[in-house]
Parts: sequence; C-alpha cells; structure tokens
Amino acid sequence: MPPLPLNIRTFLAEHHVVSLAACHDGELWSASCFYVLDEAAARLIVLTGKTTRHGRLMLLNPNIAGTVAGQPARIRDICGIQFAARAECLEAPAERQVALALYAQAHPIAKVFPSDIWSLRLEHIKYTSNRPVFAHKTHWRRNS
Repeated sequence: MPPLPLNIRTFLAEHHVVSLAACHDGELWSASCFYVLDEAAARLIVLTGKTTRHGRLMLLNPNIAGTVAGQPARIRDICGIQFAARAECLEAPAERQVALALYAQAHPIAKVFPSDIWSLRLEHIKYTSNRPVFAHKTHWRRNS
C-alpha cells in the first residue's frame, strides 16, 4: 500500500466529520459521523450503531462511498475528499480497543457512550483543492 500523500493526510487530520453513503438491494442511505484518521492503516475510524439505517446497510454491503469537506465561503477556498471504502464493524476485542483508543484521543466523549466501532478502509481517494490551482486533483489508491 502506498502512503497517503501529504496533502490528503493533512486535510483528513484537519477535519473530523465524514459523510458516507451505503446501499444494499436498491436501498440507499447517507449519514454524517465523527471520525479519526488511522494514517498507518489508511482508514477512518467511526462510531455508529449496527442498528442505524446506514449501519445495517454497511453490514449487508460493506462497499461505501463518502466525502470529507469544509464549508468555505469562497469558491477559491473549496477543498474536499471523495472516497470509496470498505466498512467493517470491529468485533475482536483487541481491534476494538486499539481503534477506540485512537478515536478517544480526538473525541474523549467516546469513552462515556458505548457504540459499535467501524473501520472504513480507504480504497480510493480523490482530493480536490482550489487553493494552489483551481480544481487541482490528487488521487490515491490502496492497490495501485
């Protein structure tokens, strides 16, 4: 797996909300979740219930898509990530503990409210930024 490019790592580290879309058998749903980047594994860690609509769909079809974006006021400041990922609800206690510890560093409240812990294994990322040059793109693939 190639490392995540610096501009992608920096952008993901500066943000904390992911919008994801899940689907199965013609049913489609989206959700926004707090996340933390696990840079070494090129994944996002999110906490959400398996019984939520998007959680149920991710269990049935782990192939998801999503975005991470800010809310800039000017077009020239638009930056954002579009991605494809594979969602997995972590069940093994050791995996859950490692992921929760990483997540709780950024979002300490997670220690108070139990939740299912998910790994969104990033497969393809497209980062678009209007800052250096209008519509500048950086692509990353796990298996390039």
